[in-house]
Amino acid sequence: MRRLAVIVVLGTTFGLLCLFASRTTSATTTFADAGSHASCIGIESSSISPPGSSDEFPGGRAEISHFLKSLGGPPGAIVSGTAKLHLGSHAACDAAG
Repeated sequence: MRRLAVIVVLGTTFGLLCLFASRTTSATTTFADAGSHASCIGIESSSISPPGSSDEFPGGRAEISHFLKSLGGPPGAIVSGTAKLHLGSHAACDAAG
């Protein structure tokens, strides 16, 4: 009798766990845009990810990383000015240069 109770409890727990997992996960990829308070670097990074989603940088973040490294110097120093801008939209960040 005790063994049956343990099996029922474990089975119910496993079933609820599977139900929870099926409701909280998705087979599709979810994309999120950077919020309006994000830095221009965050907005740009969000707009080029995943690779292939942008005509501007079809290679995504990897392409822009390789480009920055090809300029010489640390990439962080190159983008630090833009990283401090919080203009609220991709268009406003592009217009700022």
